[in-house]
Amino acid sequence: MHIRSKLATFLVLVLIASSFSVTTGFTPSVELPFKDGQGNWAEYAIAEMYAKNVMTGYPDSSFRPNKPVTFLEAVVLIDRLLGYEPTSSDIESSSYLQEIFNIPQWAAGYVGFALRQELILYSELHRVSLQQPMTRQEGAMLAVRVLNLTKQAKQKKDAILPFADVDRIDQQVRGSIAIVSERGLMAGYPDNTFQPATPISRAEIAVLLCKIAGHIPYVNAPDTSGFIKSVQLRENLIIVADGEKEIRYLLPDRYLLYLNNKPAQIGQLAEGNHVRIIKATAGELVVLTALAVIPDVGTPVAMEQVNLTGETPEVQQWVELNKASENYLARVFNNSLYFLVTRGEKMTGGYSVNIRKITSTADDKGTYYRVWVDRLDPRETFTQVLSYPLTLVRVSLPKKSAGTVTFVDGLNNTITTVELK
Repeated sequence: MHIRSKLATFLVLVLIASSFSVTTGFTPSVELPFKDGQGNWAEYAIAEMYAKNVMTGYPDSSFRPNKPVTFLEAVVLIDRLLGYEPTSSDIESSSYLQEIFNIPQWAAGYVGFALRQELILYSELHRVSLQQPMTRQEGAMLAVRVLNLTKQAKQKKDAILPFADVDRIDQQVRGSIAIVSERGLMAGYPDNTFQPATPISRAEIAVLLCKIAGHIPYVNAPDTSGFIKSVQLRENLIIVADGEKEIRYLLPDRYLLYLNNKPAQIGQLAEGNHVRIIKATAGELVVLTALAVIPDVGTPVAMEQVNLTGETPEVQQWVELNKASENYLARVFNNSLYFLVTRGEKMTGGYSVNIRKITSTADDKGTYYRVWVDRLDPRETFTQVLSYPLTLVRVSLPKKSAGTVTFVDGLNNTITTVELK
Protein backbone atom coordinates (compact mmCIF):
# COMPACT_ATOMS: atom_id res chain seq x y z
CA MET A 1 0.00 0.00 0.00
CA HIS A 2 2.88 2.31 0.78
CA ILE A 3 4.34 1.88 -2.72
CA ARG A 4 0.91 2.37 -4.32
CA SER A 5 0.41 5.53 -2.27
CA LYS A 6 3.71 6.94 -3.47
CA LEU A 7 2.85 6.01 -7.05
CA ALA A 8 -0.54 7.70 -6.78
CA THR A 9 1.07 10.83 -5.37
CA PHE A 10 3.59 10.84 -8.22
CA LEU A 11 0.84 10.52 -10.83
CA VAL A 12 -1.10 13.37 -9.25
CA LEU A 13 2.00 15.57 -9.40
CA VAL A 14 2.53 14.66 -13.04
CA LEU A 15 -1.07 15.58 -13.85
CA ILE A 16 -0.73 18.88 -12.00
CA ALA A 17 2.47 19.65 -13.90
CA SER A 18 0.80 18.74 -17.19
CA SER A 19 -2.14 20.96 -16.36
CA PHE A 20 0.24 23.80 -15.50
CA SER A 21 1.99 23.29 -18.81
CA VAL A 22 -1.27 23.55 -20.75
CA THR A 23 -2.65 26.57 -18.94
CA THR A 24 0.52 28.65 -18.80
CA GLY A 25 2.21 27.71 -22.04
CA PHE A 26 5.27 26.40 -20.21
CA THR A 27 7.69 24.56 -22.45
CA PRO A 28 11.03 22.96 -21.64
CA SER A 29 13.74 25.62 -21.92
CA VAL A 30 15.92 25.48 -24.99
CA GLU A 31 19.10 27.46 -24.88
CA LEU A 32 21.19 29.02 -27.58
CA PRO A 33 24.21 26.88 -28.46
CA PHE A 34 26.43 29.62 -27.01
CA LYS A 35 27.28 29.67 -23.33
CA ASP A 36 27.38 33.48 -23.32
CA GLY A 37 24.36 34.21 -25.52
CA GLN A 38 21.49 33.39 -23.20
CA GLY A 39 20.18 36.53 -21.50
CA ASN A 40 22.15 38.93 -23.67
CA TRP A 41 20.24 42.08 -24.63
CA ALA A 42 20.60 41.04 -28.30
CA GLU A 43 19.73 37.36 -27.76
CA TYR A 44 16.82 37.48 -30.23
CA ALA A 45 19.05 38.85 -32.99
CA ILE A 46 21.87 36.41 -32.21
CA ALA A 47 19.37 33.53 -32.42
CA GLU A 48 17.97 34.75 -35.74
CA MET A 49 21.37 35.27 -37.33
CA TYR A 50 22.47 31.85 -36.09
CA ALA A 51 19.34 30.21 -37.50
CA LYS A 52 19.92 31.90 -40.85
CA ASN A 53 23.54 30.67 -40.81
CA VAL A 54 24.82 34.23 -41.02
CA MET A 55 26.66 34.20 -37.69
CA THR A 56 28.22 31.29 -35.82
CA GLY A 57 30.10 30.87 -32.58
CA TYR A 58 33.63 29.93 -31.62
CA PRO A 59 35.09 26.44 -31.01
CA ASP A 60 34.71 26.90 -27.24
CA SER A 61 30.89 27.27 -27.68
CA SER A 62 31.02 31.01 -27.02
CA PHE A 63 29.52 33.79 -29.14
CA ARG A 64 31.54 36.64 -27.61
CA PRO A 65 28.81 39.27 -28.01
CA ASN A 66 30.98 42.13 -26.77
CA LYS A 67 33.88 41.42 -29.11
CA PRO A 68 34.34 44.14 -31.78
CA VAL A 69 33.56 43.17 -35.37
CA THR A 70 36.28 43.84 -37.90
CA PHE A 71 35.54 45.58 -41.18
CA LEU A 72 36.31 42.31 -42.98
CA GLU A 73 33.98 40.28 -40.76
CA ALA A 74 31.19 42.81 -41.34
CA VAL A 75 31.58 42.45 -45.12
CA VAL A 76 31.38 38.66 -44.87
CA LEU A 77 28.31 38.80 -42.64
CA ILE A 78 26.48 41.14 -44.99
CA ASP A 79 27.29 38.89 -47.94
CA ARG A 80 25.90 35.90 -46.06
CA LEU A 81 22.78 37.82 -45.12
CA LEU A 82 22.21 38.48 -48.82
CA GLY A 83 22.51 34.75 -49.49
CA TYR A 84 25.96 34.80 -51.06
CA GLU A 85 28.52 32.05 -50.57
CA PRO A 86 31.62 32.05 -52.81
CA THR A 87 32.07 29.32 -55.37
CA SER A 88 35.45 27.93 -56.38
CA SER A 89 35.38 30.11 -59.50
CA ASP A 90 34.59 33.17 -57.36
CA ILE A 91 37.58 32.43 -55.16
CA GLU A 92 39.82 31.92 -58.17
CA SER A 93 38.69 35.15 -59.88
CA SER A 94 39.26 37.06 -56.63
CA SER A 95 42.77 35.72 -56.03
CA TYR A 96 44.24 39.10 -57.02
CA LEU A 97 42.76 40.54 -53.85
CA GLN A 98 45.01 38.29 -51.83
CA GLU A 99 48.09 39.07 -53.90
CA ILE A 100 47.64 42.84 -54.25
CA PHE A 101 45.59 43.86 -51.22
CA ASN A 102 46.57 41.14 -48.73
CA ILE A 103 42.99 39.92 -48.30
CA PRO A 104 42.94 36.47 -46.61
CA GLN A 105 42.29 33.66 -49.06
CA TRP A 106 39.18 32.44 -47.22
CA ALA A 107 37.61 35.91 -47.52
CA ALA A 108 38.65 36.86 -51.06
CA GLY A 109 35.43 35.61 -52.65
CA TYR A 110 33.29 37.54 -50.18
CA VAL A 111 35.29 40.73 -50.71
CA GLY A 112 35.09 40.31 -54.50
CA PHE A 113 31.29 40.04 -54.28
CA ALA A 114 31.10 43.12 -52.06
CA LEU A 115 33.17 45.07 -54.56
CA ARG A 116 30.95 44.00 -57.45
CA GLN A 117 27.85 45.01 -55.50
CA GLU A 118 29.48 48.33 -54.51
CA LEU A 119 29.10 47.51 -50.83
CA ILE A 120 32.73 48.51 -50.39
CA LEU A 121 35.15 50.51 -52.52
CA TYR A 122 38.68 49.69 -53.61
CA SER A 123 39.87 52.67 -51.59
CA GLU A 124 38.59 50.93 -48.45
CA LEU A 125 40.46 47.67 -48.94
CA HIS A 126 43.30 48.78 -46.68
CA ARG A 127 40.85 48.74 -43.76
CA VAL A 128 39.61 45.32 -44.79
CA SER A 129 43.11 43.85 -45.08
CA LEU A 130 44.26 45.29 -41.76
CA GLN A 131 41.19 43.72 -40.14
CA GLN A 132 40.55 46.81 -38.07
CA PRO A 133 37.37 47.06 -35.99
CA MET A 134 34.40 48.56 -37.82
CA THR A 135 33.15 51.79 -36.28
CA ARG A 136 29.53 52.80 -35.85
CA GLN A 137 29.72 55.39 -38.61
CA GLU A 138 31.20 52.78 -40.96
CA GLY A 139 28.36 50.44 -40.00
CA ALA A 140 25.88 53.15 -40.95
CA MET A 141 27.64 53.59 -44.29
CA LEU A 142 27.53 49.84 -45.06
CA ALA A 143 23.86 49.62 -44.07
CA VAL A 144 23.01 52.43 -46.48
CA ARG A 145 24.93 50.76 -49.30
CA VAL A 146 23.37 47.33 -48.83
CA LEU A 147 19.91 48.95 -48.93
CA ASN A 148 20.87 50.91 -52.06
CA LEU A 149 20.25 54.25 -50.36
CA THR A 150 23.54 55.93 -51.25
CA LYS A 151 21.85 58.53 -53.44
CA GLN A 152 19.47 59.50 -50.65
CA ALA A 153 22.38 59.70 -48.20
CA LYS A 154 24.19 62.16 -50.49
CA GLN A 155 21.08 64.32 -50.54
CA LYS A 156 21.17 64.40 -46.73
CA LYS A 157 24.85 65.31 -46.39
CA ASP A 158 23.88 68.57 -44.68
CA ALA A 159 21.12 67.06 -42.54
CA ILE A 160 20.73 68.26 -38.97
CA LEU A 161 21.40 65.25 -36.76
CA PRO A 162 19.84 64.87 -33.28
CA PHE A 163 23.07 63.86 -31.54
CA ALA A 164 25.13 65.80 -29.00
CA ASP A 165 28.42 64.64 -30.55
CA VAL A 166 27.52 65.54 -34.13
CA ASP A 167 30.83 67.42 -34.47
CA ARG A 168 32.66 64.07 -34.21
CA ILE A 169 30.83 62.58 -37.20
CA ASP A 170 32.74 62.61 -40.47
CA GLN A 171 31.06 64.91 -42.95
CA GLN A 172 31.10 62.24 -45.66
CA VAL A 173 28.97 59.85 -43.59
CA ARG A 174 26.60 62.42 -42.10
CA GLY A 175 23.94 61.56 -44.69
CA SER A 176 24.28 57.84 -44.00
CA ILE A 177 23.77 58.39 -40.28
CA ALA A 178 20.71 60.53 -41.06
CA ILE A 179 19.26 57.64 -43.09
CA VAL A 180 19.89 54.89 -40.51
CA SER A 181 18.51 57.14 -37.77
CA GLU A 182 15.32 57.99 -39.69
CA ARG A 183 14.67 54.38 -40.63
CA GLY A 184 15.32 52.96 -37.19
CA LEU A 185 18.35 50.92 -38.24
CA MET A 186 20.66 52.50 -35.67
CA ALA A 187 20.00 54.72 -32.68
CA GLY A 188 22.00 56.85 -30.33
CA TYR A 189 22.93 56.18 -26.71
CA PRO A 190 21.00 57.30 -23.60
CA ASP A 191 23.27 60.35 -23.29
CA ASN A 192 22.09 61.48 -26.76
CA THR A 193 25.41 60.68 -28.44
CA PHE A 194 25.98 58.57 -31.54
CA GLN A 195 29.63 57.74 -30.79
CA PRO A 196 30.64 57.44 -34.45
CA ALA A 197 34.17 56.15 -33.78
CA THR A 198 33.12 53.44 -31.29
CA PRO A 199 33.64 49.88 -32.60
CA ILE A 200 30.52 47.81 -33.28
CA SER A 201 30.28 44.61 -31.23
CA ARG A 202 29.11 41.22 -32.44
CA ALA A 203 25.84 41.69 -30.55
CA GLU A 204 25.29 45.09 -32.17
CA ILE A 205 26.03 43.81 -35.68
CA ALA A 206 23.51 40.97 -35.13
CA VAL A 207 20.81 43.54 -34.32
CA LEU A 208 21.78 45.71 -37.29
CA LEU A 209 21.67 42.72 -39.64
CA CYS A 210 18.18 41.81 -38.38
CA LYS A 211 16.97 45.33 -39.06
CA ILE A 212 18.55 45.38 -42.51
CA ALA A 213 16.85 42.06 -43.30
CA GLY A 214 13.51 43.63 -42.44
CA HIS A 215 14.04 46.14 -45.25
CA ILE A 216 14.97 43.49 -47.86
CA PRO A 217 11.90 41.30 -48.45
CA TYR A 218 13.69 38.37 -50.11
CA VAL A 219 16.00 37.82 -47.12
CA ASN A 220 13.08 36.76 -44.91
CA ALA A 221 11.02 35.27 -47.75
CA PRO A 222 12.00 31.63 -46.95
CA ASP A 223 10.59 31.99 -43.42
CA THR A 224 7.04 30.87 -42.65
CA SER A 225 5.23 34.01 -41.55
CA GLY A 226 1.81 35.49 -40.98
CA PHE A 227 -0.64 36.71 -38.36
CA ILE A 228 -1.65 34.36 -35.56
CA LYS A 229 -5.30 33.26 -35.71
CA SER A 230 -5.15 31.06 -32.63
CA VAL A 231 -2.77 29.33 -30.23
CA GLN A 232 -3.75 25.85 -29.10
CA LEU A 233 -1.64 25.22 -26.03
CA ARG A 234 -2.70 21.61 -25.42
CA GLU A 235 -1.57 20.59 -28.90
CA ASN A 236 1.44 22.96 -28.97
CA LEU A 237 -0.07 24.27 -32.20
CA ILE A 238 -0.07 27.73 -33.77
CA ILE A 239 -2.53 28.56 -36.56
CA VAL A 240 -1.20 31.33 -38.77
CA ALA A 241 -2.93 33.26 -41.55
CA ASP A 242 -0.71 34.20 -44.47
CA GLY A 243 -3.02 36.18 -46.73
CA GLU A 244 -5.82 33.78 -47.66
CA LYS A 245 -3.69 30.75 -46.76
CA GLU A 246 -3.96 29.14 -43.32
CA ILE A 247 -0.90 27.44 -41.87
CA ARG A 248 -1.11 24.97 -38.99
CA TYR A 249 2.33 24.85 -37.37
CA LEU A 250 3.10 22.20 -34.76
CA LEU A 251 5.95 23.35 -32.56
CA PRO A 252 8.95 21.01 -32.61
CA ASP A 253 10.70 19.65 -29.54
CA ARG A 254 13.44 22.28 -29.71
CA TYR A 255 12.67 25.89 -30.45
CA LEU A 256 13.37 29.40 -29.24
CA LEU A 257 10.54 31.93 -29.05
CA TYR A 258 10.85 35.70 -28.79
CA LEU A 259 7.97 38.15 -28.41
CA ASN A 260 8.81 41.80 -29.07
CA ASN A 261 12.50 40.82 -29.00
CA LYS A 262 12.25 39.25 -25.53
CA PRO A 263 12.38 35.53 -24.64
CA ALA A 264 8.83 34.21 -24.31
CA GLN A 265 6.68 31.11 -23.97
CA ILE A 266 3.93 29.95 -26.29
CA GLY A 267 1.24 30.93 -23.79
CA GLN A 268 2.24 34.58 -24.20
CA LEU A 269 1.35 34.62 -27.90
CA ALA A 270 -2.00 36.11 -28.84
CA GLU A 271 -4.31 36.42 -31.81
CA GLY A 272 -3.12 39.18 -34.12
CA ASN A 273 0.57 38.81 -33.30
CA HIS A 274 2.76 38.56 -36.36
CA VAL A 275 5.12 35.61 -36.25
CA ARG A 276 8.07 34.44 -38.34
CA ILE A 277 9.25 30.84 -38.09
CA ILE A 278 12.92 30.48 -38.98
CA LYS A 279 14.26 26.98 -39.46
CA ALA A 280 17.99 26.72 -38.86
CA THR A 281 20.00 25.64 -41.87
CA ALA A 282 21.32 22.65 -39.97
CA GLY A 283 17.75 21.72 -39.01
CA GLU A 284 18.38 21.22 -35.31
CA LEU A 285 16.69 24.38 -34.03
CA VAL A 286 13.70 26.53 -34.90
CA VAL A 287 13.55 30.21 -33.95
CA LEU A 288 10.20 32.00 -33.74
CA THR A 289 10.08 35.78 -33.60
CA ALA A 290 6.71 37.32 -32.81
CA LEU A 291 5.59 40.94 -32.67
CA ALA A 292 2.52 42.50 -31.15
CA VAL A 293 1.31 44.63 -34.05
CA ILE A 294 0.73 48.29 -33.22
CA PRO A 295 -2.96 49.07 -33.83
CA ASP A 296 -3.83 51.76 -36.34
CA VAL A 297 -5.88 54.52 -34.71
CA GLY A 298 -6.08 56.72 -37.80
CA THR A 299 -9.06 57.51 -39.99
CA PRO A 300 -9.01 55.92 -43.47
CA VAL A 301 -8.36 58.43 -46.24
CA ALA A 302 -9.83 58.05 -49.73
CA MET A 303 -7.02 57.82 -52.26
CA GLU A 304 -6.89 57.76 -56.04
CA GLN A 305 -4.35 55.85 -58.08
CA VAL A 306 -2.65 58.24 -60.50
CA ASN A 307 -2.02 57.55 -64.17
CA LEU A 308 1.21 59.44 -64.74
CA THR A 309 0.58 60.03 -68.44
CA GLY A 310 -2.41 62.19 -67.60
CA GLU A 311 -0.58 64.34 -65.06
CA THR A 312 0.97 67.77 -65.43
CA PRO A 313 4.62 68.10 -66.55
CA GLU A 314 5.51 69.22 -63.02
CA VAL A 315 4.24 65.96 -61.48
CA GLN A 316 5.85 63.89 -64.24
CA GLN A 317 9.19 65.57 -63.69
CA TRP A 318 8.97 64.94 -59.93
CA VAL A 319 8.44 61.22 -60.54
CA GLU A 320 11.17 61.01 -63.19
CA LEU A 321 13.72 62.61 -60.85
CA ASN A 322 13.01 60.10 -58.08
CA LYS A 323 12.01 56.80 -59.68
CA ALA A 324 15.54 55.39 -60.05
CA SER A 325 16.08 55.12 -56.27
CA GLU A 326 14.10 53.84 -53.32
CA ASN A 327 12.02 56.79 -52.13
CA TYR A 328 9.06 57.62 -49.90
CA LEU A 329 7.87 61.11 -50.76
CA ALA A 330 4.92 63.46 -50.34
CA ARG A 331 4.22 66.75 -52.08
CA VAL A 332 1.40 69.16 -52.93
CA PHE A 333 0.58 69.74 -56.60
CA ASN A 334 -2.48 71.48 -58.06
CA ASN A 335 -4.40 71.57 -54.77
CA SER A 336 -3.93 67.82 -54.22
CA LEU A 337 -1.59 65.90 -51.94
CA TYR A 338 0.52 63.27 -53.75
CA PHE A 339 2.28 60.27 -52.22
CA LEU A 340 5.05 58.55 -54.19
CA VAL A 341 6.87 55.31 -53.33
CA THR A 342 9.55 53.87 -55.60
CA ARG A 343 11.73 50.74 -55.56
CA GLY A 344 14.69 51.91 -57.63
CA GLU A 345 15.17 48.64 -59.53
CA LYS A 346 14.83 48.67 -63.31
CA MET A 347 13.41 45.88 -65.49
CA THR A 348 13.02 43.67 -62.44
CA GLY A 349 10.41 41.33 -63.85
CA GLY A 350 8.74 40.83 -60.49
CA TYR A 351 9.55 43.47 -57.91
CA SER A 352 6.71 45.83 -57.13
CA VAL A 353 5.70 48.39 -54.56
CA ASN A 354 2.18 49.34 -53.56
CA ILE A 355 0.43 51.85 -51.29
CA ARG A 356 -2.16 49.67 -49.58
CA LYS A 357 -3.97 52.32 -47.56
CA ILE A 358 -3.61 55.78 -46.05
CA THR A 359 -4.87 56.87 -42.65
CA SER A 360 -4.73 60.21 -40.90
CA THR A 361 -4.95 61.78 -37.46
CA ALA A 362 -5.41 65.44 -36.64
CA ASP A 363 -4.81 67.79 -33.74
CA ASP A 364 -4.69 71.55 -33.24
CA LYS A 365 -1.42 71.78 -35.17
CA GLY A 366 -2.44 69.92 -38.31
CA THR A 367 -3.13 66.62 -40.06
CA TYR A 368 -0.70 63.70 -39.94
CA TYR A 369 -0.68 60.80 -42.38
CA ARG A 370 0.35 57.15 -42.23
CA VAL A 371 0.97 55.57 -45.61
CA TRP A 372 0.93 51.75 -45.60
CA VAL A 373 3.39 50.28 -48.10
CA ASP A 374 3.70 46.71 -49.43
CA ARG A 375 6.95 45.66 -51.11
CA LEU A 376 6.67 42.45 -53.11
CA ASP A 377 9.45 40.31 -54.54
CA PRO A 378 9.42 37.71 -57.35
CA ARG A 379 9.30 34.90 -54.78
CA GLU A 380 5.89 36.20 -53.72
CA THR A 381 4.39 37.32 -57.01
CA PHE A 382 5.40 37.74 -60.63
CA THR A 383 4.25 40.71 -62.63
CA GLN A 384 6.27 41.79 -65.63
CA VAL A 385 7.62 45.23 -64.84
CA LEU A 386 8.57 47.26 -67.89
CA SER A 387 10.12 50.19 -66.05
CA TYR A 388 10.98 51.29 -62.53
CA PRO A 389 8.41 49.93 -60.04
CA LEU A 390 6.52 52.77 -58.36
CA THR A 391 3.11 53.77 -57.05
CA LEU A 392 1.69 57.27 -57.15
CA VAL A 393 -1.57 58.21 -55.43
CA ARG A 394 -3.29 61.47 -54.54
CA VAL A 395 -5.70 62.58 -51.84
CA SER A 396 -7.62 65.76 -51.20
CA LEU A 397 -5.85 68.46 -49.22
CA PRO A 398 -6.92 68.42 -45.56
CA LYS A 399 -8.85 71.28 -44.01
CA LYS A 400 -6.05 71.65 -41.47
CA SER A 401 -2.51 72.09 -42.73
CA ALA A 402 -0.71 68.82 -43.45
CA GLY A 403 2.22 67.93 -41.21
CA THR A 404 4.50 64.90 -41.18
CA VAL A 405 3.92 61.82 -43.30
CA THR A 406 4.96 58.45 -41.87
CA PHE A 407 5.44 55.57 -44.27
CA VAL A 408 4.94 52.19 -42.59
CA ASP A 409 5.14 48.53 -43.56
CA GLY A 410 2.39 45.93 -43.18
CA LEU A 411 3.15 45.57 -39.46
CA ASN A 412 2.78 49.31 -38.84
CA ASN A 413 6.54 49.60 -38.35
CA THR A 414 7.96 52.94 -39.45
CA ILE A 415 9.92 52.87 -42.69
CA THR A 416 10.63 56.58 -42.65
CA THR A 417 9.01 59.87 -41.69
CA VAL A 418 9.13 62.88 -43.99
CA GLU A 419 8.05 66.49 -43.78
CA LEU A 420 5.45 67.45 -46.33
CA LYS A 421 6.89 69.39 -49.25
